[in-house]
Amino acid sequence: MIDKLKKDKFYIKYGIIIIFIAIVVVLTAKTITHGEEILHWTIRSINRFISIIAPVIYAFLIAYLLYQPIKFIEKYFNKRISSKNKKNKDYSRLVRTLSISIVFIVTIIILIIVYNYLIPPILQNIKNIIASLPEFQEKLIMWVNEVVEKLNSKNIDIENTGKLSKEIIDRIGVISEKILGGIVSVLSNLSSFLVNFVVTVILVIYFLIYKEVLVRQIRKVRDVLLPKSVGTALTIFLHDLDNIVGRFLVGEILDSTIVGIVSTVLLLIIKHPFAVLIGFIAGITNVIPYVGPIIGAALAFFFGIFTSIPLGVMGAVLLLLYQQIDGNLVQPKIVGDQIGLSPVWILIAVLIGGSYFGALGMILSMPVAGLMRVYLNRYARYKNERKQ
Repeated sequence: MIDKLKKDKFYIKYGIIIIFIAIVVVLTAKTITHGEEILHWTIRSINRFISIIAPVIYAFLIAYLLYQPIKFIEKYFNKRISSKNKKNKDYSRLVRTLSISIVFIVTIIILIIVYNYLIPPILQNIKNIIASLPEFQEKLIMWVNEVVEKLNSKNIDIENTGKLSKEIIDRIGVISEKILGGIVSVLSNLSSFLVNFVVTVILVIYFLIYKEVLVRQIRKVRDVLLPKSVGTALTIFLHDLDNIVGRFLVGEILDSTIVGIVSTVLLLIIKHPFAVLIGFIAGITNVIPYVGPIIGAALAFFFGIFTSIPLGVMGAVLLLLYQQIDGNLVQPKIVGDQIGLSPVWILIAVLIGGSYFGALGMILSMPVAGLMRVYLNRYARYKNERKQ
């Protein structure tokens, strides 16, 4: 079937162009007459389609993340087997199955540890925050009134109001209640969640085991739909992108895990009441250079001052000091080693990306810089070869 399509590529190409033009003409005419209705229908259709294929998307992302450690384990086994066995398809399949099994077992163990030792204290911290909201509000109002009295005593006229503190507390309460409400909603829809979870796990295993088969099938479709030069260039680009992004994700996950653990330990040492929750948030937000550390320090200060002001200040200072070290030394080193860039270039890339595109630019700047390095080195080798 595929071979026949290759022979008829000429007709397929122009057939697709004609169909595309016809679709554009029809859509343009319909949009002019029923623009708003079509827009709402399109949005609903896209949302419905995404909800239907959500398990496939989740499975692809999870398989992509898990494939990095699987490749590492496969390389470890392949170094210890003879070249004769490497060519054996059954042996290669056994190595792949064994690698997948090891990664799945380790992942399950990590999830069990997280479920038993991380989730309960985080939920308890959230409950404590909600329960302490009235006390927080009273202290905020008292502090605002004290500041206002001192300012008024120095003839600085300022409106004495506790509205600001009340609004802050109300917002925190709403956010906390939404988080707990989301957890309750997930639990109430457990049957639907379990079905999607099972489908996702099956797809992840399928993607990992038959990765090479799926790639070959995609390449056949590519050969039919695209000219050879375009298809080859696209394949090389995707391979480079996969290599850089995969390494970048490994570096970011490793660094965020380190930040989360160290931040939690530092706050536990000073007996911060919300150490686990703040450490968890600090680890997640650490993927955003410069912004993440500020969020962790701000939370440590805000929730610490209601126990005592020195505790809040100490927590914020500790996290700021550590995360400055991480952001300027550890993270650039870990991520830079993964994508082949020195820490200096990582910092420059983050600075430029953040200046133009904000937090998202900071995150994406590192893999983009790694990809640029690959192509610049490739172009330099090409020029050197031409000179010779």
